[in-house]
Amino acid sequence: MRFSFFLAEAFGSMRRNWVMAMAAVITVFISTAILGAVLVTRDNLNQGATNLKNRVMIEVFIKDNSPPDQVAALQHKIDVLKSQGQVKSYTYISKEQALAIFRKRFGERIVANLPINPLPASYQIQVQDTNNVDKVAALFFNDPTVDNDPGTHNGVKYAKETVRKMLSTISLIEKGMWVVTIVFAAAAVLLISTTVRLSIFARRREVEIMRLVGATNWFIRWPFMMEGVIEGFFGALVGIIVAVLVHSWFISKLEAAANNVRLVGGSYMVGLSLILIVIGIVIGAVGSAFALRRYIEV
Repeated sequence: MRFSFFLAEAFGSMRRNWVMAMAAVITVFISTAILGAVLVTRDNLNQGATNLKNRVMIEVFIKDNSPPDQVAALQHKIDVLKSQGQVKSYTYISKEQALAIFRKRFGERIVANLPINPLPASYQIQVQDTNNVDKVAALFFNDPTVDNDPGTHNGVKYAKETVRKMLSTISLIEKGMWVVTIVFAAAAVLLISTTVRLSIFARRREVEIMRLVGATNWFIRWPFMMEGVIEGFFGALVGIIVAVLVHSWFISKLEAAANNVRLVGGSYMVGLSLILIVIGIVIGAVGSAFALRRYIEV
């Protein structure tokens, strides 16, 4: 049983039915390209979201007229939370530092027109587990030192809702793209199955002769099986190129614009490429198996 013989037979059959073979390759390409785009986009956005989640800060603004002992009590509360493992780190931002940050962000012209420094001092608190940010923030809602407007908790600010909405959007996009991927994968299986059926029909006399001279079922099956595998392989290969382009162009732009948020790297793309190759081969093999099971008896 020579591999080169089966390979030559598979390529010969594809050449005779090149239109259907190309359609099968293109469909596998579309399904693997979409799958690659799904995985690249999902994992990069999840990585970016994780980095952003780790940057979620609770800002606790301090009343300007707070006595030093109350401010000291507030810091002690934060120290206790840190010792308990609920707070990862914190930074005290004085009124002067807050104004300097404001000046750097919005320019000297705006600051020059301010008669006084209206910005309060604050503590910037990074929690250990972002899932507990609500719980930690709530501990400061009713603190007398916190600069809350009457009836509100607006003296404590954090961006958990932004991260939550972003993760929800990522999940929705991912589900939609998975559905499209599955649809095109099913179409690829059907097209490959149809291509192999046409090859079997075109070579039906040859198949009968091979049976008469004692060829085994698997000897007859292998060229057709390899035809589907080759179509799946080449379709996946083109899909990988698209996935790499999506990563290197779109994702690199996103990474550059995301304030140094690190996304997945090159080693990830190597692993993804291997996964897509395997998926393409499996799609081709399944399509061939469907055709062979029906048109060549075991």
